Amino acid sequence: MDALGRILVVDDEEPVREVLTEYFGAQGYAVEAVASGADALAAVKRGRPDLVLLDVRMPGIDGVETLRRLRGLDGGVAVIMVTANEDVGLARETLKIGAFDYVAKPFDFAYLDRAVAAALVRTGGPPGVVPEPPGPGGDPWDALTLAVFGAARRMASPGRASTGARLEDAALGAARAARAGRPAEAAERLAELELLLTIAAHFGDFAAAERATMEAAVATARRSAPPTR
Repeated sequence: MDALGRILVVDDEEPVREVLTEYFGAQGYAVEAVASGADALAAVKRGRPDLVLLDVRMPGIDGVETLRRLRGLDGGVAVIMVTANEDVGLARETLKIGAFDYVAKPFDFAYLDRAVAAALVRTGGPPGVVPEPPGPGGDPWDALTLAVFGAARRMASPGRASTGARLEDAALGAARAARAGRPAEAAERLAELELLLTIAAHFGDFAAAERATMEAAVATARRSAPPTR
C-alpha cells in the first residue's frame, strides 16, 4: 500500500523524533527523522518530502534559518514548526516567512493531525506536486482550506476547541472528497461547513468579514465541484 505522504521530522531531541516517527508511521506515512537543520537540508536535496515538521530551537542552524534555506531550495514544500510553549511568539513569526502552521509541545495530536492533513491538502499531497497559490485562478479547495484554518485558529476558547475543530474537519473532508472524485460526499461536507459557520457566527466567534471570506470560498468550491449524480 502506498504511503499517505512523506514526512521529514527535524528535531535535536531524540525522544521527540521517536514519538513523531512512531505516531505518523502508524498513521500510514513514510517518515524520515533527522537531528539538525544541516541534515534536514541534505535530506530535502536527496528527495523532496511532502511535509517537514521542523523544531524551532536547535543548536547550529536553528529552525528559523533552516526554514529560510528550505524556502530557497523548494518554495512549495509544506513546513510546520514545532515549538515549546515559551517560543510560540517566535513560531508565529515564521508564518510570515513561509511556514504553513506551528504546533507546541507537548503535542495535541488531534490538532497536529489536522495541521498535517491540511498542509498536505494545500500542497496536493503525495507525490508532492506544488499547486497554484490560492486566489484568482488558484485551486478553490486550497483557498477553502486555508480560509477555514486561518479563521478557526484565530477563534477564542472554548469555540476554538469545539466548533473550530469541526470546521477544520469539514473543510478537509470536503477537499479530500472532491479530489478523490466523490462529489456527493464533498457536497455533504460543504453543507456541514455552512451550518457550522452559521452556528459560529451566532455565537460571535467570527467577524463579519471572516465569515464572508469563508462563505465565498465555500461557494467557489461548490461551483468547481463536478455535479452529483
